Amino acid sequence: MPSIRRPGNLSIAEQKPLIVPVLLGAGGLGVAPLAKKAALTAGAAPAPLAFTTTLVAAFAAIAFLLGARGLRGLVAPRGRAYLHVFLVGFLGSGAVALLAVIAMTGTTATNRGLFQSMYPVATAVAARALLGERLRRLAYLVIGCMTLGLLAMNLSSGDLRLGPPFWLLTLTLPLIGLSDVYARRTLDDADPAFVTVGRLVSGALGLALVLPWVAAEQWVELRDAAAWIGAAGVATAAGLVGLYRAMDTAGASLAAAFAALAPVVTVSLEWVVLGATFSVPQLAGVATVVAGGTALALAGSKART
Repeated sequence: MPSIRRPGNLSIAEQKPLIVPVLLGAGGLGVAPLAKKAALTAGAAPAPLAFTTTLVAAFAAIAFLLGARGLRGLVAPRGRAYLHVFLVGFLGSGAVALLAVIAMTGTTATNRGLFQSMYPVATAVAARALLGERLRRLAYLVIGCMTLGLLAMNLSSGDLRLGPPFWLLTLTLPLIGLSDVYARRTLDDADPAFVTVGRLVSGALGLALVLPWVAAEQWVELRDAAAWIGAAGVATAAGLVGLYRAMDTAGASLAAAFAALAPVVTVSLEWVVLGATFSVPQLAGVATVVAGGTALALAGSKART
């Protein structure tokens, strides 16, 4: 496992290789929800969109990693690892992707990005519940503030009702937490490259199960959104590969801190590209979630140094 180091402890020579992974990680994870929302706006249906973007992401991740490392790291350390990574991908990259895309038919890409920033929190809470891992008291306070940020994003214009998109995105949190904890217990000795590709491939295989219920005309409608589908898939792969490379350079906690900045990219692009507007409470919610996610990740880095 890579050592965990704070930015101040990295030399100039060590910081330079971190720039590209950070840009790929935060940029890719920020662009992906925007591209999927744009594809929905162009007429793509949720189920085929979730499948095609995940499939493109799988192929793109394989291309990225083959170009960087060849086949090294893409082979399972043992036979049962293929089953484990399938279960992890089925939940974390299949079911979660479908629920998130369905939710975005009624909410913004930024809202989706904020829930994505809560995924490390979901994993920490799941590890607390299932593995007995401890959380600091301050972490509970920060998680509470981040939850208030999500509510501020979803309770707008004085409407105190939380609609279906909020609950669909909320459902993704325990699914991610469960899949990540299961991965930690069963794939701890696997190369992160294998886990990254395996999750995406397994997610696509899982989503293929819903294809018999996709009407033929929905596949035709994907043509108008083809560019956005490609962008979403490549951005997802770039984000995950960038995160993986940042972990190699600076450790998991610092990589998570950089990834927490992804909603800043999403909200900026959604405003510029799709013309979305956000109220002051919603922007405050974005800032709260981003700040909380970054603080938790950096606190984890400090605790492990």
